[in-house]
Amino acid sequence: MEQDSSEEAMTQFKERPLGGWGLLQITAGTGLAVYTVWAGIIMPGFRRVPLKLQVPYVPASHAQVRSVMTLLQGRSGNIADLGSGDGRIVLEAYRQGFQPVVGYELNPWLIRLSNFHAWRAGYSGKVSFRQEDLWKVSLAECRNVTVFLAPSVVRPELTRL
Repeated sequence: MEQDSSEEAMTQFKERPLGGWGLLQITAGTGLAVYTVWAGIIMPGFRRVPLKLQVPYVPASHAQVRSVMTLLQGRSGNIADLGSGDGRIVLEAYRQGFQPVVGYELNPWLIRLSNFHAWRAGYSGKVSFRQEDLWKVSLAECRNVTVFLAPSVVRPELTRL
C-alpha cells in the first residue's frame, strides 16, 4: 500500500508545473546551500588571516607540482611546505624520497583534506600537516622550504630564504 501511495505522489509531483513559487524555493534553497558551504568550509580559513592577505585557495596543478619537484632535484632531507593547501606538494615530496615532510596551513578544512589525501595515498603517519601561521613557523631545522603562494601574500623576508 505504501508503495502505491509513494508512486502516486511522485506522479502528481511530476505532473504539477513548477511555477514562480517553486522556482523561488529552488533559488532560495540553492543560495542557502552555497552560503552554508562558504560559511562552514571556506570562510574559517580566512578568519585569522589579515584582510590584505586573504587570497582564495587555488590548488596547484600537476605541472606546477612537477616544476617544484624539478627545482628540488638533487636535494635531500626534510621539507617544510608553507601554505600547503590540500597537500599536493607534501605528498609528491614524500614520493620523491624527502623525509620528514611537513605542510603548514591555516585553513582547518584544508588540513583535514590534506590528511584525507595522505590516508588515501597510504602516507598517513608518514607526512604531517599542521595548522600554524606560516609567518611564525621556525624553519631553523629545515633543509628545504617550498612556498606556493599568491604574490600578494609573499613578504620580502620570505624571499631571502
